[in-house]
Amino acid sequence: MTGCPGIAARPFTVGLCALLAACGIAPARSLCLPPDGRFELYYVHSAERSPVVERYRVDAKGRLWLEGMRFRSLGWGLPAEGFVRRAGWFETTAPPRRLDEFVLRVSRLARQKLRAGGRVLALSALARDGAALRVEAASTPGCPRLLVLRDVP
Repeated sequence: MTGCPGIAARPFTVGLCALLAACGIAPARSLCLPPDGRFELYYVHSAERSPVVERYRVDAKGRLWLEGMRFRSLGWGLPAEGFVRRAGWFETTAPPRRLDEFVLRVSRLARQKLRAGGRVLALSALARDGAALRVEAASTPGCPRLLVLRDVP
């Protein structure tokens, strides 16, 4: 075991975990993104109780982009326009929006998960219910497109 939860000992992951720890980044609170930089935030909408998937990308310059979202039902806090219906989902059609970071509040009821390159991080396993996490892009020599989660005081 490498000290990185859920990662078997391999030279690359051992080196990446050591590098992240040296930079003050908890390996369990980071996600090395695939080469295209894409990841999704999945959650259950608090009022509608239906799934929502937000699609993001970290570009080659380390900038974070919200590329769109898809959701199963219309209602409180969800877009009322600017979407199309595809395969049972509503999908937004607005152009991508650049973000420096975003903050989300962890909720066991919302069951938030970050998904990228076949890996899944369940946020309720990383922070207590009600905690706020800042999601930002970073870069390391072993992972040029890294997603980092930090506590918001």
